Amino acid sequence: MLLAFVFLIGFLAAVYFFVRRRNPFLTSRNIKVLERYFIDRNCSVVLVQIMNSYFFLLVTPNGGTVLKQLTEDEIGQLEQSESFSRLLFKKLGRREKRDEEK
Repeated sequence: MLLAFVFLIGFLAAVYFFVRRRNPFLTSRNIKVLERYFIDRNCSVVLVQIMNSYFFLLVTPNGGTVLKQLTEDEIGQLEQSESFSRLLFKKLGRREKRDEEK
């Protein structure tokens, strides 16, 4: 029974690593979702960075639509602005939450 349990754990680990390496949607170096704002349960506005371009997308269950491509001036303002949570915690005098990416 112990041998069967070890075999099952090994098999599950092999499947996990195989699926993780084969799934191209897990990580991407060229596409990053920077912010997401939910309008309702099925509809959201997403700020996406694709290589050196930034886009606002409307994402619905039926597909996605490009709302706007940001200009160089807007990108500069976007990169200089602080996140909402960082500003909130600064005003409250608390330590800020760490981002998941860091």
